[in-house]
Parts: sequence; structure tokens; C-alpha cells
Amino acid sequence: MSTAPESRPFRFGLVIDSRNTTRDEVIELGRRAEGAGIAILLGTDHLGRWATLPLLQSAAEATSLRIGTFVLNNDLRHPAVLAQVLTTIDAMTDGRLEVGIGAGWNRPEYEAAGMTFDPPPLRLARMRASVGMLKQAMRDGRIDHTGDRAYPEIHQEGLVTSTQRPHPPILIGGGGPRLLAYAAREANIIGLDPRSLPEGGADPEDVTEAAIDRKVAWIREAAGARWSELELNIAIFDPATRPLPKDAMTLSPHYLLGESDQIVETLVARRERWGISYIALRPDQLDRMSAVIPHLA
Repeated sequence: MSTAPESRPFRFGLVIDSRNTTRDEVIELGRRAEGAGIAILLGTDHLGRWATLPLLQSAAEATSLRIGTFVLNNDLRHPAVLAQVLTTIDAMTDGRLEVGIGAGWNRPEYEAAGMTFDPPPLRLARMRASVGMLKQAMRDGRIDHTGDRAYPEIHQEGLVTSTQRPHPPILIGGGGPRLLAYAAREANIIGLDPRSLPEGGADPEDVTEAAIDRKVAWIREAAGARWSELELNIAIFDPATRPLPKDAMTLSPHYLLGESDQIVETLVARRERWGISYIALRPDQLDRMSAVIPHLA
């Protein structure tokens, strides 16, 4: 039986900082997270730092936690190659992988690597095509893709399928109506993110209470009966690095203010209002949240 988002059990993820770290530090952080009640370790996907997939696999080998990509930049990997990597990691971790994927947003990163930062419609078309191929590969062991503007014709048979059936949970995040509607139809988990700007980057204003109201309404409308199967995720921001006016920050689900008891009440109220039950934290938030997580997770 599916659990509606408004009553789904809470779970907490911890985003690993893949800059200036070591294997021992990652494993130590993973063990701290496990002891604090974290359910899943998450890795971002950027050039110029440790690669997220091997880093997460190392953490999975040292803990019993699930691991997830938060999120993979689709443009950095061909879907046929990515499917092979993901099914391998899913097998090596005994089915503990979750796959977050996005269309790419960091324009300076593209340009530094000599990659073309295509307009949003083309990047989104590639991501949608890739998600379809990943699902088919992990579920059925084959890819049948008719050539289009996203990818050329691809036909592969005899691929390795995933340990989790029909495939690992898929997370798609976004902030615009078209992307969130697509996620509502195709994803298992939806990340409520600031909308990406056409020129690259994210809209810093798209994190308010009203913005979340709009996004959840778009998801509910597009999901229809699938609403009861979805899990809604949100990342908690650092007020010092992503400030808002105090009143707006108090009401935005991207921020957690106050003492432990107040945070518990706030998260329960946000789940009842918006269906948000999956909370992604940063390492510097772990100690503060260690008193909250046992009450909810």
C-alpha cells in the first residue's frame, strides 16, 4: 500500500562534501551519520572535486546506509555508460542505491571543461531521454532509443539489470512547472529546488513559502493518482551563505530555525502542508540536527 506524502515517514539524508576530503574522512562522516539516524548519504556531481559515485560506494562499504546522487549532471555521461555504472554500484551495495539526475545548470563548469551549455529545452530533452533509457536498461537489460535531437539511435541488448526491481528509486529535482510535471509522472522522489535560470545558475528568490505552494500544486496536478506514491525532498540551506529576510526564512522549508523542539514541530507542520518528508542536510548541520532526527526518523 502506498503512503501519501503528508503521512510518509520522515527520513534524513546527509550531503557529503567532496572537496578537500579524504577516504578516511568520508568514512568517518558516514559512520557519524549512521549513528545519528541518517538514512542515506548523498553526493553532488561537479567537476574539480572527488567523483561522487566512487566516493559514495566507499561510504556504503563502511556503513549500512543507502547512498544517492544529489544529483548527477546528465550531460557529463552517456546514458548507456551511466546505466552500466549504476547497475554495478546497485549490485555492489546490495541494492542500496538511489539515482538523482538533473539536466545540468552550472554554466561556468561547462565552459571551463570546453562543453557547450545548450539552451534549457535541449538539456531537458536529453535528461528526459536519458531517464527513459536508464529505466529500460536497469529494468529490462536493453536500450531501444529512436534517434532524436537528444541522442542518436541506440539499440543494445544483454545489459546487466539492477538489483532493485524494477530499478533503483529515481529522484528528479526542479523548480519550473514543466520539469516538476515531468518529475511527477516519472520520478519516485521529487526534489523541490530553486528554478534554474536560462543563462545558468538558480533563482535565489525561488525558495519562499509561496514558491513552494506553487511547486507542490504543479506536482499534485500532474501526478494525479501517483501523488500517493511520491516522496518529496528538500535541501536545507545555510542562512549565512544563502540569506533571506528573517520572516521569509522562517516560513521557507529550505531553512530550519529555532531549538530542537521547534524544529520538530516545524517539520511535522511542513509535511502536513506540503508532503515534504525527506530532508537533505549538510555536514555542518549534523550535530545540531542529531537531537531532532530521533524524534522523527
